[in-house]
Amino acid sequence: MPRVDPVRLAMVWSFAFVASVAASEPKGYVQGGLMATTQPAGIPNHRVTPPIEGKTMGLAAAVGFFLAPTVAVEGEIVGGRAISTPQHFYYNWREDYISENRDVFLGANVRWRPAATRYLELVGGGALVMNMFANRSIVVTEPLAIPPRPPRTEPDEVSTSLQLALNGGVATALPVGRKIEVVPAFTVRWVGRSVNGLGGYAGVGSHAYQFGATVRWTFD
Repeated sequence: MPRVDPVRLAMVWSFAFVASVAASEPKGYVQGGLMATTQPAGIPNHRVTPPIEGKTMGLAAAVGFFLAPTVAVEGEIVGGRAISTPQHFYYNWREDYISENRDVFLGANVRWRPAATRYLELVGGGALVMNMFANRSIVVTEPLAIPPRPPRTEPDEVSTSLQLALNGGVATALPVGRKIEVVPAFTVRWVGRSVNGLGGYAGVGSHAYQFGATVRWTFD
């Protein structure tokens, strides 16, 4: 029976261990693509109609790192064009204007790919929201004024604020190359709107629904 060289055996085991560690090393990735957002109506002040709602298109980008084959952490930025709605304010006078709301999300997520599935991913996290709200093209009418006055225009009203958000969603990673995947995703976001700001007064909803697709490039 041939004699086993313990030194050679140790070297073989060492190389096997290093190879297994290298194979399981976490991988990073970058991804970016288009995102469509639907903003349902919120609850405005009783003198303001209608609430703000609508759809918009935007961009999404993320940089992530797999801590394990099934778990990754990532930072993301998501932003789109403003959602606008013609609104009216009624009291002893009337104001007609265009309300605009725009959110930019700067957040962090945990991405989990269940071991039992090959493509499905569950994503959840939180974000800091940079919000811009504006009332534009304001026209004021005073029907009870004595003497009567013609309608007049007022300067735009613009406010900015920082808000917190939570998000959760599901994605599907579809490989199209050795290091490239197309990742369709659906995400629900909740934003902590301030009722004291212009957005809360005008009825910007707290929830938003996003659907889009990004291209992911994975690197060692």
